[in-house]
Amino acid sequence: MSDDTPTPKASGSLSIFEQTAAEAIEKLGACPVTEESVDLQREATALRALFRSWNTRTPSSEERAKAVSRLMDLHRSVAEYVAKCGRP
Repeated sequence: MSDDTPTPKASGSLSIFEQTAAEAIEKLGACPVTEESVDLQREATALRALFRSWNTRTPSSEERAKAVSRLMDLHRSVAEYVAKCGRP
């Protein structure tokens, strides 16, 4: 058994998570600014920052699962919002 901190490993999934959050921010930017769009952008920005932090700090399995669940909820909410605002 070692006391060494685990070394973060490159993850293909991590880049997809980051990209999904970045795309949400971009899509919301094409819609009118409303309280809902600001809240969604705030969540997307927070998730993108969280995923970026994982490049230097490996998350626990529980933390990872919660963040991925938040990202899926965000993705759905952004798709619904963008459909309402009538933008691609």
